[in-house]
Amino acid sequence: MSQYVLHGIDDVEVEVEIDMADYDFQVKYEKAFEQMQEEEKALQKTGKNSEITKGYCEMFNHLFDNILGEGVSEKLFGGKYNTLTTDRVYGEFLEICSTQVKSNNAERTKIVSKYRPNRAQRRAKK
Repeated sequence: MSQYVLHGIDDVEVEVEIDMADYDFQVKYEKAFEQMQEEEKALQKTGKNSEITKGYCEMFNHLFDNILGEGVSEKLFGGKYNTLTTDRVYGEFLEICSTQVKSNNAERTKIVSKYRPNRAQRRAKK
């Protein structure tokens, strides 16, 4: 697992483990996003702004807790519901995951291509 820092409310730094190449992490990640999709369907989209904000933020709190461990959302947001902070932390999390996937894919390609002769060499042997 790789250690990363997410920046929560009031710029609090929360150290988390993210490993997009690890099976157990991938399972948690996939299940959490499936659960989030269900929560989003049930999310109140009309009514008081405050209720919509709270429901929106709680949906992401569940996502972070399900992926990164129970209590992470409390450390990140201190029990507060702020859509801008939530979106910023979510963006930071997705950027880490995306960068890791690209890096993992590049590493895998490098390893595999080392043992795969190039096409010109294969044709020359025929």
